[in-house]
Amino acid sequence: MINNITQGLFWLRRRSFFRVVQRTFVMLMPVATIGAYFKIIRDCIFSPDSLIYNLFNFDYSMSDQIWNLGNSLSSGMIRVTFGIFGIYVAYFSAVYTARLYHKDATMAGITSILVIMLCAYLTGNAQTANSQVTFYSRILSINGLLIAMLIGYFVGQIFHWLGQDYVHIKVEHVEEIQKRAHQSLKPAIVTILFGLVLGLILYFFKIRLLDSYSVKSIVTNLRSSNNLTVVILLTMLSMLLWWCGIGYPVQSLAHDNNSGAALVNLNYALRHGSAANVPYKFLGSSMVQSYGLMGDASIALALTVILLLYTHNKEIEDIAKLNLLPVAFGAKNGLAIGIPLILNPLYLLPVILIPAINELIAAGAISLHLIMPPVYPVLEGTPGILISFFGSNGNWATFIFTILLFILDILLLLPFVIIGRRISEELRAYDQAQI
Repeated sequence: MINNITQGLFWLRRRSFFRVVQRTFVMLMPVATIGAYFKIIRDCIFSPDSLIYNLFNFDYSMSDQIWNLGNSLSSGMIRVTFGIFGIYVAYFSAVYTARLYHKDATMAGITSILVIMLCAYLTGNAQTANSQVTFYSRILSINGLLIAMLIGYFVGQIFHWLGQDYVHIKVEHVEEIQKRAHQSLKPAIVTILFGLVLGLILYFFKIRLLDSYSVKSIVTNLRSSNNLTVVILLTMLSMLLWWCGIGYPVQSLAHDNNSGAALVNLNYALRHGSAANVPYKFLGSSMVQSYGLMGDASIALALTVILLLYTHNKEIEDIAKLNLLPVAFGAKNGLAIGIPLILNPLYLLPVILIPAINELIAAGAISLHLIMPPVYPVLEGTPGILISFFGSNGNWATFIFTILLFILDILLLLPFVIIGRRISEELRAYDQAQI
């Protein structure tokens, strides 16, 4: 059984698209890790609603000048890393696609940047009446990776079919560069025409990618539902979209929920001094953050622990060590890009199923009154494992249960890491045989 799964995943990883995904994300790991560190700096130190900010009373101990400077720097770094991450993805996915077929990778990468920026510009101005230049940020950000990856991959394929073979020269003279540019003109023009057609479709039909009603309704229904079946199914759908590179539903679930059901639960707990019998025990917003995702600890932190304890690959260990602190505070993008988790067939099942399993077990424990439903607000930047503890007003049974649930997540992820190690060894042997 395991051998069949391994061979199936090995076959998938050899497909050109997944090879390009792997190379692109691994190359962009430093950018994503830097962004993750600045995210926890902003969310934990320079956010008045954060746990660390309030623990150290930064409102009084930190001067306004330091706060303004730190907030501006951290927010700026997040924008130039995560805010335009799609541009980097489009470039490198085109580069590695063209490189697979021995085409001019640099020209393919530059052309893909033109295409994605054109699409972002036309989409951003499709619903804007004024003359102000607006780029549709959802295409360019780290939560819209699927679109950026597909654009880069298709651009690379156009260069594959229309471009001439290219051999890298260490020292290029002007004549060689002119010849190279001339040879890339035909695929570049076709690619730009493809981008114009796509951009015009987005403009005239006012298609706001990733803003559709269906994407928004996932978050709305998941937050407000008290139906456990609906909560589990929508959680699985949200995690599937995140695995595909569309992270907006999962990102939206990380924010506080001020729905009527959440306020009813909180008022009941405050009046009765206990959350044991709140009206909405399985409220989606509470179940997802406290148990399904655990502030990204259920997948990202569990995987980090496994990689630090199990793997013997120094590069993978270094990625896990670099991202241990951000992941512990809920900034998983550095790890998700560096391993990668996103668009990696190996981690599709655990990404979808583990949060759902966590919610199902937690619902059973709540029904048996073994733990308290999390109804109290939790400050930003709270480590994922502690979200349920603070959300249940410091209930120690809930804390112990969450630790046990986290250990279960580690055990569920371990077989996939073992399979991934086998696949990596087979891929390495396969690549060496092709040389």
